[in-house]
Amino acid sequence: MFGLDPSNPAIAVAELFILLALAALVGWGLGRLMLSGQIKTLRSTIASKEAELEECRRSKVAGAAGRVTPDDAAADPLLPAFDQDETPDASEVPVPAGSLSGTTIPVEVPPLGAPIPEVPTVLPPMPVPVAATTPLADSSEAAVLNRIAARAHELNFDRIGRATAADADDLKDIVGIGPFLERKLHSLGIYTFRQIANFTKEDINKVNEIIEFFPGRIERDNWVDQAQGFYERKYRARN
Repeated sequence: MFGLDPSNPAIAVAELFILLALAALVGWGLGRLMLSGQIKTLRSTIASKEAELEECRRSKVAGAAGRVTPDDAAADPLLPAFDQDETPDASEVPVPAGSLSGTTIPVEVPPLGAPIPEVPTVLPPMPVPVAATTPLADSSEAAVLNRIAARAHELNFDRIGRATAADADDLKDIVGIGPFLERKLHSLGIYTFRQIANFTKEDINKVNEIIEFFPGRIERDNWVDQAQGFYERKYRARN
């Protein structure tokens, strides 16, 4: 093949190995070409499927945006559940067997010339509005403050002290207390720096629970030390 002597066994073996190497190289090259073609085909298929999936998602979003709840159904929740096309016909309403058979219905026929009695006009009863309880009613500020005030007895006021609105300090001076949180504390009976300065660990946990505050926030904002400082400055200035 390469000008060598095939009758020599060593040369024949060398030629055989060379042929096998060439065949392996050709097979590897063909395999690479086929694999590259398959990869391109798979990538094209994946891109096509992704485009179809994106188009399907857009169609669903557009369909959901196009749905509009009928105004009548939103305005009157007491409307019947049947649409006009879903209202059953009278022929479809089941009638109990034997309910009409063998029954004589008396019909009173007035004599000729008798005056026709006037039929009083009966107006249908006016619908009574139903007060719907919405979730917003329970989450309104008044409901929250009432819920907090109902648990004021759980605090130990003998330990932290008692105060009224007339004694109120500006609790918003304490970092971490805003206007709404101050109203929560007032509804609980806490009005002054002195009361907050007297908080123990038990009081902190109980107040945190009742005013529905973030767990541990009172300690992280250090209400007690802040209130102690404001209390001392306020009454030292008075003296």
